[in-house]
Amino acid sequence: MAIGIDIGGTFTDVVVLDAGGLRLHKFPTTPDDPARGVLAALAELIARGEIEPRSVNRVAHGSTVATNAVLEGKLGKTALVTTEGFRDVLEIGRQNRPSLYDLFFTRPRPIVPRELRFEVPERVGADGAVVRPLDREAVARLLPALRANDVQAVAVCFLFSFLNPAHEHEAGEILAELGVPITLSSDLLPEFREYERTSTTVINAALRPVVGGYLAALEGGSARLGLPGRWGVMASSGAIVPATTAEREPARILLSGPAGGVEGARGVGLRSGFPDLITLDMGGTSCDVALVQGGAVTRTVGGTVGGCPVALPMTDVHTIGAGGGSLARLDPGGALRVGPESAGADPGPACYGRGGHEPTVTDAHLVLGHILPAFPLGGLPPLDRDAARRAIARIAAPLGMTVEEAALGILAVADAAMERAIRVISVERGQDPGGFALLAFGGAGPLHAVSLARRLRIPRVLIPPTAGVLSALGLLLAEVGHDTSQGIVRPLRSIPVAELDMILDRLRRRAELVGQGAPREAVRFAAVAALRYASQAHELDVAIPSGDVGPEWVAELEAAFHEAHAQRYGHAAPEEEVELVALRVRASVPPAEADLQPALLPASELPTTCPAWFDRKGPIPARVIPRANLGPGARIEGPAVVVGSDATALLPPGSQGTVDGHGVLVVEVG
Repeated sequence: MAIGIDIGGTFTDVVVLDAGGLRLHKFPTTPDDPARGVLAALAELIARGEIEPRSVNRVAHGSTVATNAVLEGKLGKTALVTTEGFRDVLEIGRQNRPSLYDLFFTRPRPIVPRELRFEVPERVGADGAVVRPLDREAVARLLPALRANDVQAVAVCFLFSFLNPAHEHEAGEILAELGVPITLSSDLLPEFREYERTSTTVINAALRPVVGGYLAALEGGSARLGLPGRWGVMASSGAIVPATTAEREPARILLSGPAGGVEGARGVGLRSGFPDLITLDMGGTSCDVALVQGGAVTRTVGGTVGGCPVALPMTDVHTIGAGGGSLARLDPGGALRVGPESAGADPGPACYGRGGHEPTVTDAHLVLGHILPAFPLGGLPPLDRDAARRAIARIAAPLGMTVEEAALGILAVADAAMERAIRVISVERGQDPGGFALLAFGGAGPLHAVSLARRLRIPRVLIPPTAGVLSALGLLLAEVGHDTSQGIVRPLRSIPVAELDMILDRLRRRAELVGQGAPREAVRFAAVAALRYASQAHELDVAIPSGDVGPEWVAELEAAFHEAHAQRYGHAAPEEEVELVALRVRASVPPAEADLQPALLPASELPTTCPAWFDRKGPIPARVIPRANLGPGARIEGPAVVVGSDATALLPPGSQGTVDGHGVLVVEVG
């Protein structure tokens, strides 16, 4: 038995996979203490006989705990030890500004205040040679000040330590006397760009007390329930890492939840014959979109969280504040706005009956007949349509609209925001959305998918039978893996091929640690080279050629870079010198094959039709179809509302869907 657990802003999703098939569950999230909600959900499933603790051999978890800690500033008290003269790297940052013409823009405050940033004499040159030995006594003299400030973690980041980590390791040995977690930049991120490396190292250090305590609470609580004591955690890169790795390097799990959803979408798409996907994960609080090409997930090392760079590999996800709980309001100019503020899980949308009074996207769907009030998700009590109408009336009256017209406006504004997000990851990167299928999931994604596809001229929408819990399922579909890298920053043709071969071999040996417990032949390696033209400031990741490293290998790598540059930017310069910035290697063990057909429970008595609004002309009868009744080969003509226990799908007039052999509803949008 394997269990996947994903914590969202509104619901905590749990999927259980065993010989009997796949079972889906949703529970309300407990924002004040996410671990409490997870353990309560597991205890309830054990009590109901859904989980047999002795049969469980794998628990995989995706969580936004690390992300929320950074965004909310709830981090461990952290000190930074750095090279003399580089104390203010975090504040100097880069020249770029997110809002170029905002006269009142202020940069985010550094995670480590200036009084906790300490300098020590040492220097490694740009070639990796020691220019000035580390002053070990200066490091030791920091210990009393660090103790006096009650620091909970220490980050160490020296200049050019990615080329020669000896000084950082020496400093780490001395600072270990404090008895708090020590993060060395040369262990976490041995790549160039001092600001990004310092920022990533500091974030990692500050997260260690938070994530360590959270995972300890989860593992301790699950052990008391008789479940396995060690968990796997989804990393931002889309691979499952051991909980020990997540505790030591929590910066790697900042995009844990969204990455699980993209991995689940990729797995569903490949099984259904759609390797090119735009993924749409719309939950209660946010909407995440990503690109899958040729069955491969797009990744980046240029992400930011809370305005702070995190230069570790992560799934390239674009997130906006558009979810089922997104609040609708009128701005000072009288225009309708939706999000990014959200009603969350508590109090939630007005229709939840928990004290919420502001209109939300979910309230709009309920008023328009897209959601049936007697069949809510996640074990909620029946939804209150009258409360939803009262909430929306608060903005309908000033706009001179009926409640239904205002509800249609709320959905149109939310769709426009998601359309812009999809254009960012497709059109703005030279990709035509019409060449992809839109795979929609999350509790609210299938409600918006067809209307979004029509806006973007995407011909097909895929709605998996596990749409509402796909992020949790993705945890069981993801490979177990680990990423390593080495910064280089030299002209590619100036590096001896023997040196390139040695670096790659060393990275493979470091990454292979993830394969412990798996047969050696099961461990797979994937490597990329970060390349750029010598005059550029940004690089592209290019898959390295197969075969032995030699002159032909180098020429093939260069040609692949020119091709990738032309694809991304519309031009290439084959006559320019190519620079190798870094080599990155992933070792992974693929997951076991599994049947993804969920055991869908028959729905309670549903009406055969319901009145639903799709435009301002008024309501029309829409067929109501239980998701559990849709077997392979089933066909649906819109308008229709497909009701599942984990998500509701909406097929507007003119669309038609067919269920494939894997239970995926493939909708031709019309």
